Amino acid sequence: MLENLDILERKILGLLELVSTLRKNNEELAIKFKEKEEEVHGLKQEMEYLLGEKEQVKQKVKNLIERVEEF
Repeated sequence: MLENLDILERKILGLLELVSTLRKNNEELAIKFKEKEEEVHGLKQEMEYLLGEKEQVKQKVKNLIERVEEF
């Protein structure tokens, strides 16, 4: 009977360790996820900026072509 309780105790302690490890892993993953979300947000802003620059360059080239054609 005491042997069965020892086995049960070891299993419970093992499960508690597993739960602790999983919680720690979950916290680490949550932090990494937040960092990646911020990185994605930054990349989206950079992409919007670059698309805006692309449009400005496109307009300048169009204007230059029109001026050359008028010349």
